[in-house]
Amino acid sequence: MELSQLQCFIAVLEEGGFKRATARLGITQPALSYQIKRLEEELGVQVFRRGPGGITSTEAGRVLLDHAHQIIATVREAHQAVRELSGGVSGEIRVGAIKCVGTYFLPRVLWEVQARHPLVRPKILYRDSDELLEAVVADRLDVAMAVDPPPDPRFRYDRVFDEQISLVSGPGHRFFGRPTVEVGELQDVQLVALAAHTSAGKMIRAYMSRLGLSFVPSVTTDNVETVKRMVEVGMGVAFLPDMAIADDVADGGRPGRLWRSAIEPTLSLPLVLVRRRDAHQSRALDAFVEEVCRIGHRWNGELGRPVDDVPADEPGLPASEEAPVAGGAALHTQPGGGARATLDGT
Repeated sequence: MELSQLQCFIAVLEEGGFKRATARLGITQPALSYQIKRLEEELGVQVFRRGPGGITSTEAGRVLLDHAHQIIATVREAHQAVRELSGGVSGEIRVGAIKCVGTYFLPRVLWEVQARHPLVRPKILYRDSDELLEAVVADRLDVAMAVDPPPDPRFRYDRVFDEQISLVSGPGHRFFGRPTVEVGELQDVQLVALAAHTSAGKMIRAYMSRLGLSFVPSVTTDNVETVKRMVEVGMGVAFLPDMAIADDVADGGRPGRLWRSAIEPTLSLPLVLVRRRDAHQSRALDAFVEEVCRIGHRWNGELGRPVDDVPADEPGLPASEEAPVAGGAALHTQPGGGARATLDGT
């Protein structure tokens, strides 16, 4: 039995079929079919059941899947351990992030990691928080950048920062130019909403529900850039993380296409790094976590940008070995609604 066969087997099950597995593996379908055929011939059993609903595993396939994950993980850890004997920080790290964080925060982190540790190879997966946590449990990810993860004794957590959520309006809207908006004023206002399955969309709906407000969005999408363009053309206002609008709002005399109003009570999304407690912690992964916490510690939530003069030896926030407190986004009632880097939501 070869590692390539196990990798093909895992890919077919995780992707739900041969076509998507070939795209993930970068091989042709005949080559993939040949690997699976060899695997089944060697084992003397079928590992897949092919039906109208797609590919599912047989009982033998389910048993094999558990062992296949363990074998792949053990081989990867062995490679990593041998590399680290040379004294350098190197190797692949599998990072999962929600789309907003992956688009507007993660690139700065990856640039810093690559500049300091050029032999580290990040592999990025974008999913919603719940899917990211499942991938960490299944050892498909080394670390997840998740929003408000629930307590789980299998995980260790590193608190990063709370990202402020603001109300965004376009030119011509009555909120444009206002520094603060009371949430109660939104009762009859058209909203452009992030989809409920996204991490931010889910927490914004919970926030509105806790305040006793109901709304039917004029447009719903899971794409932040689409939300911004819809707001700009006047289809409504939107709740968006500050990091997503930093280049679109007025700043220091620079005009902006959009306007950011603080909301009261304020709302923020707690960003947390999640790792398995029992997983091998490579030096490459440690370097990545350190960089995330260092930059996150200096993140300018009000502008959604990092401070430029982050010292190379600036420590990040200390890792928390305790599970975060679940229950939704941090909900603040401080007058003025200004952005703050608090951690009470985690």
